Amino acid sequence: VDYDERFRFYMTTKLPNPHYAPEVSTKVVLINFTITPVGLSDQLLGITVEVERNDLEQERQRLVIQNAGFKKQLAQIEDKILKMLSEAGGDILEDEELINTLSASKVTSNEIGIALEAAEKTEAVINDTRMKYTPYPERGSLLFFCIAEMRNIEPMYQYSLDWFINLYIVSMKDSAPEEGAPMPEVEERVDQLIAHFTYSLYRNVCRSLFEKDKLIFSFLLCTRLLRAKGDLADDEIKFLLTGGVSMGEIDPNPYDSWLSEKAWGEINRMTLLKRSEGFKEDFKGVEQDWRNVFESAEPYNHDFPGKWGECDSFCRLLIMRCIRPDKLVPAVMLYVAKEMGQKFIEPPPFDLAACYEDSNPCSPLIFVLSAGADPNASLYKLADEKGFGDTMKIVSLGQGQGPIAQKYVEEAYKAGNWVVLQNCHVYGSWMVQLERMCEEFKPETAHKTFRLWLTSYPSSVFPVSVLQNGIKMTNEPAKGIRLNVKGSFLADPIGNEEFFTSCKKNKKWCKLTFALSFFHAVMQERRSFGPLGWNIPYEFTSGDMSISIRQTKMMLDEYAEDQFKSLNYLIGECNYGGRVTDDKDRRYLLCALADFYQAGIFDDDYSLSASGNYKCPTGEPTHEEIVDYIGKLPLTQMPEVFGLHENADITKDQQETNYFNDTLLLTESASSSGGSSGGKSADEILDEIAEGIFNKVPVEFDRERVMKKFPIRFDESMNTVLAQELIRFNGLIDVVRTTLAGLRKALKGLIVMSGELEEVAKALTVGKVPPSWIKKSYPSLKPLAGYVHDFLGRLSFLQKWIDKGQPSMFWMSGFFFVHAFMTGGMQNFARKYTLPVDTLNFEHHMMPEPEYSSPPEDGIYVYGLFCEAGRWNKDKKELDESEPKVLFCPMPVMWFYPKEMPPPDASWKPEALENGKPKAVGFYVCPVYNTSARRGVLATTGHSSNYVCPIVLPTTRPQSHWIKRGTAMLMQLDD
Repeated sequence: VDYDERFRFYMTTKLPNPHYAPEVSTKVVLINFTITPVGLSDQLLGITVEVERNDLEQERQRLVIQNAGFKKQLAQIEDKILKMLSEAGGDILEDEELINTLSASKVTSNEIGIALEAAEKTEAVINDTRMKYTPYPERGSLLFFCIAEMRNIEPMYQYSLDWFINLYIVSMKDSAPEEGAPMPEVEERVDQLIAHFTYSLYRNVCRSLFEKDKLIFSFLLCTRLLRAKGDLADDEIKFLLTGGVSMGEIDPNPYDSWLSEKAWGEINRMTLLKRSEGFKEDFKGVEQDWRNVFESAEPYNHDFPGKWGECDSFCRLLIMRCIRPDKLVPAVMLYVAKEMGQKFIEPPPFDLAACYEDSNPCSPLIFVLSAGADPNASLYKLADEKGFGDTMKIVSLGQGQGPIAQKYVEEAYKAGNWVVLQNCHVYGSWMVQLERMCEEFKPETAHKTFRLWLTSYPSSVFPVSVLQNGIKMTNEPAKGIRLNVKGSFLADPIGNEEFFTSCKKNKKWCKLTFALSFFHAVMQERRSFGPLGWNIPYEFTSGDMSISIRQTKMMLDEYAEDQFKSLNYLIGECNYGGRVTDDKDRRYLLCALADFYQAGIFDDDYSLSASGNYKCPTGEPTHEEIVDYIGKLPLTQMPEVFGLHENADITKDQQETNYFNDTLLLTESASSSGGSSGGKSADEILDEIAEGIFNKVPVEFDRERVMKKFPIRFDESMNTVLAQELIRFNGLIDVVRTTLAGLRKALKGLIVMSGELEEVAKALTVGKVPPSWIKKSYPSLKPLAGYVHDFLGRLSFLQKWIDKGQPSMFWMSGFFFVHAFMTGGMQNFARKYTLPVDTLNFEHHMMPEPEYSSPPEDGIYVYGLFCEAGRWNKDKKELDESEPKVLFCPMPVMWFYPKEMPPPDASWKPEALENGKPKAVGFYVCPVYNTSARRGVLATTGHSSNYVCPIVLPTTRPQSHWIKRGTAMLMQLDD
């Protein structure tokens, strides 16, 4: 290719830490313009002194210019003398002009020397004063790199340096002493600046964060500041977030009656930290006192026994992580409040007017949306208040809407109107054009009242530059049953007085509108319980509620008889059910709706929850009276409102803790792994972990030898199952051993650290299972230590099968692909009795003994399952309620007996009523899942890929009771 010698090609990227392949890196010159903490601190120091002590900064700049002039003058004198010396002929001493020039030069240089000396003293005084302001820019630099980490949590959490510096300057001006007030000492002023800016940044960043991330941001600020002071070590933070990484065997748990193996393992690892040294030994002496802490409703407020009652607040967090991890989030709130102040755990309320006041024509205002959020009402109200209601243009982005949006923006930019572009996330291809338009906004040419409003769900396609320079806001829907029901009553169509009062059967209408609003709130709020509430968290909208209420009114107006059957179908199967893809979720939805849309709802004593705290308003109240009635409902709700067991609160709290830890872990760079154990480096610890796992995992199974011992036989399908399992496990063993061996070589510098090995290193450092293992693995949510222990257990189970022959009882959870195992059991029965295998299904019997030395005549014995939201009562031989604080109960040995019969019907069938309550049918069709996530991809069978099979359990309670409980069996736990 011909090219001009002067041709230069420059490329820039706004991506942090971009990765280029070696073949690219060798052909280009990479220039790193990334700002460093020290560089930013120096930049902010200049800004600080310029704003705070403008006189000093001007004097310093004057001296810099003056000194440069003096030095230039000296250089000119030297040049002149050298020139005259070189041109002088004969005797230099007789050259009068030269002698006079030398004399004048000496006087001038002496004067300059004195002036320079004085200037240096003045400059030293100025620099000394400047340096007194250093703590403020150092805090600013620290905070900037803290908010920069937020982008790892959510792509929408991005903030530009220009935005940050502007806030930094505004904070100085806002906290300046009032006119006429005496100027405080520099040290006192610096403290004021630090306090004001830290809170100002917290407030401004908080309005762009989702509720779930606000405490995470507070804790991140708090710990980064303490780490900078040296009050917190990296390994202590790492332990709080991960529980440490197991590197060997630990002592047996002496308190297994109440303390889990996971908690005991964490106590052992916590004792290795400097801050909590000796905890394990002290724990043994006062076990009952620690049990009281464990059983407390508010363990974070409980006095700790012995010397640990005096431990610092972060040490309390570490202990809470081990003993009651479900209460870690409220403990973190107390910790942040103690270290930084109460205001850092009380985010400011959403204030659209304040966001508008902070904006300018060149900075778009961005609504970051969440499920159920609708900022339109607030925006329309503000537009009316500011006089833009009539001229505001709104475009919902999508195919073909780009040119229209561009035209509106260009017109409004000149005329000074508002433009709203909705749903930017759905029109990724047009975002480049949006970015180009926003880059062309200039303060000189933009009309001062012009504003561009954008709405988008979190999305990676949203332009980074627009995000960084825009004002971001989140406005989430109300949380809680009471606020949710109230929201439905104030929104269209129920909030429309004319619509609400137009029904012909007013009393029934009032009951049903309240019941439907309550049902809508229950559907929404149940999501907060995770998989226990919904296998898949659906986004039910106000539109679903609106069409359902209109259909309810139509049925009341047009039919004399109550049309509950039709309404249950329309609402349960179509309006709400249309969103539901999981058949177990559909079963729950129809089951819950049947409580609200039934004849009993018209009875004044009919309760919407087991406690009786929630009932429909009586009589024929007005819209205003119903809203007042809603205001008297409890502000917070117990799990019983959703039909869940009280233990569900523990599950919910545990999920909050997991989210908190996993999210904060995203802000921790892999390099700060913290050298804890005996001063070892991060690489040494990593090598030790890799070596420990590598030595434990055996080599691949010898399939040829096994196939000779267990050949494929028509009458024994389990041999085929074993052969298939060995192929799958060999693949996983190969990946584990290869990556660990490669990682150890890479750490020693013998081979290049590839991208895959880097991912393995990151995962091992934080105690997670590496992505390359997960790709080849069976489903599992366990952390690294639990996963390795479980993996070795599965290999041991197969090895015993190979060595001692087919077991009498099968560890159902130990199979890679459990469906093949169950099919194998069915095939053996079908071939023995020459029956078509597709007519067979398993009958399930709970066995009384914990072990059986010989297999059953027909069928298979299995063990290893756990029941969530229920337990097996051995005495009553039925499914029973969970015990308090016991989330999972081991199930007994089960006999899967093949039988010619239809499969268990797990769909919802309306229950017969007895004395107004559902009648028990004697059994519950309980779903079995691989992991506690319950969610999977939809397989060709119509079931989730996480779903294993249904098991029929005897019970004296109605099916609806267990469906609302979310009762299910799990193949394995998460620890």
